[in-house]
Parts: sequence; structure tokens; C-alpha cells
Amino acid sequence: MIVAHIDNERVVLDPDKANDHSGLPMIEIEDGQEFYLAESSEEAGEMAREYWENMAQDDPKEFTCLVGEETLVQWGLGQYAGPGSTHVKSLSEWLDLWLDTPEEHFASYDSIEREFKCKHPDWAGYSVAYRHN
Repeated sequence: MIVAHIDNERVVLDPDKANDHSGLPMIEIEDGQEFYLAESSEEAGEMAREYWENMAQDDPKEFTCLVGEETLVQWGLGQYAGPGSTHVKSLSEWLDLWLDTPEEHFASYDSIEREFKCKHPDWAGYSVAYRHN
């Protein structure tokens, strides 16, 4: 077991329960909450962007279901559209939105980025946490 701090709150994690999801490690703390960890917001943003870009390339049917046919048509015409509250003119612009808002992808529980600190050498490189459940 390893002691860490999430937003200055002491937590205990079991490194044997850590998994890799969407390119980032996911940990479970003693009360069952799960968090994605990243070295920085920038790293998390890059991983979120990569996740959606890979889905668009590798599973276009699922991507279309999530983003919407109407949105894809509008982007193809160079018009503003989007599946969320921010509308852009292209898929590339929409993918770039994830660079600044990784919490919307990784923190599915509450969309909050939290500070992560741990002195254990295997976990000391991570600085942000995103609650998944």
C-alpha cells in the first residue's frame, strides 16, 4: 500500500490494482474511488485528444454515434458545430479542444482536475488526478 495526497487529502492506494486506461494509469484508493493520474494537465490533454482521434480513425461508426452525423456534415462544410457547448469548424479544431479540457474526458465523475502528490518513487512523477467514479 502507498500513501498519497489528492487535493491535500491523505489517501491509500494499492499499486497492484493500478491499470492503464486511455494511456494513463488508473488507481483505486481505499474507499473504492478510482482516479486517472497524469504527469501534467498537458499530458492528460494530449492523451484525451489521442483517444478521440484514434476512435475517429479506428471506429468511425462509434465516433459518429457519439459526435453526431449532423456535426460531421457541418464540419465537412466548414461550418460551426459540435457535440458540446463549444462549436468549432472542423474535427481537428474539436480534437484540439481536449488539449485544454482533459478533465471533461478523464474526470467523468465530476469534471474536476485535482492535485496529486506522492513521495513513492514509482508515483512521484504524477501531479494531477481525475476522478472516474
